[in-house]
Amino acid sequence: MRRPALLARFPSLRPPRPRKRSVLAPSAAEEYPQLAADIALADEIVGPEFAATDHAAMVQQNRYRRQQVMIILGTAVLTGLGGLQAVFSDERWPGILVAVLGFLLTFAGRAAGELRALDTFLDERIKAERLKSAYFRFLSRTGRYATEDRVSRLRRAVVAVKRGEEPV
Repeated sequence: MRRPALLARFPSLRPPRPRKRSVLAPSAAEEYPQLAADIALADEIVGPEFAATDHAAMVQQNRYRRQQVMIILGTAVLTGLGGLQAVFSDERWPGILVAVLGFLLTFAGRAAGELRALDTFLDERIKAERLKSAYFRFLSRTGRYATEDRVSRLRRAVVAVKRGEEPV
């Protein structure tokens, strides 16, 4: 069952499961038989690393969204408790709850910043997109892949992207 559109991007409590995802649809080689050999070679070289970086990006994106939702919901509860403190000004327990929840949210916000989920997500997404770019440039035989040693250049590009560098 699919999630409703309103919750489609809502983070899940569990990290996303790895899925077999390649750059091109499996039917692409059948649709373009002239490129079948190049597609198979590019899938062999780029495919596993693309799948790994794409999955890592999805995991970090889910973690970041989960952190943000937790902070937003916590501040909403904190606001409600502040209102409750105003209504029951002669009671101590709402003030104590406000202080404890405020401390926990401060700690959660600080921890979210130190875990750097957004930065890690963006780094992994950049790697996946660079791999995808190398894949398509290899298939089109343009730029650095217009030469005879284009397969070794693709291999070097995958290694460079894996290290977080721009392929040369």
